[in-house]
Amino acid sequence: MKNTEDIKKIKSLIDTPNVVMMATRLQKIPFSVCPMTIQELDEQGDIWFISSKNSGHFKDIEHDNKVQLIYADDKAQKYISIFGNATHVVDKKKLDEFWSPQLLQWFTGKDDPNIALLNVNISSVSYWNSQLYKLESVFSKDNSAIAKNETGNINMQNY
Repeated sequence: MKNTEDIKKIKSLIDTPNVVMMATRLQKIPFSVCPMTIQELDEQGDIWFISSKNSGHFKDIEHDNKVQLIYADDKAQKYISIFGNATHVVDKKKLDEFWSPQLLQWFTGKDDPNIALLNVNISSVSYWNSQLYKLESVFSKDNSAIAKNETGNINMQNY
């Protein structure tokens, strides 16, 4: 379970809405990648997207819901890798929250039968600490893979 401090740290790293690369079919070489706009990082620490039911990534998630989100912001020196499990969600109220006229590029409206929500439940987050020049972990469900160093920073082991 992600705690409030983990969620605050993740929110400080990721500006929403923002575009990330979503990788699916992680066991396949090459894996599939597509740009996705983050709609929200909610209070539980889940990330929300709007998707097309006809998209390759939507179909990939039906077979294997493990995804990786890759975020890079050169100007702010933010580089983040997020692993999680994606779920297709039907929630008209949530879709109403996220709806914007820009989505008309891809959909005929909020009632388009092809529109869907994706929810990614985060299992781990790592980021490049540009001040210390190293990869650090914010959160991982596999706590055995994390160790705190003497300054209290969390470092990935065997990464």
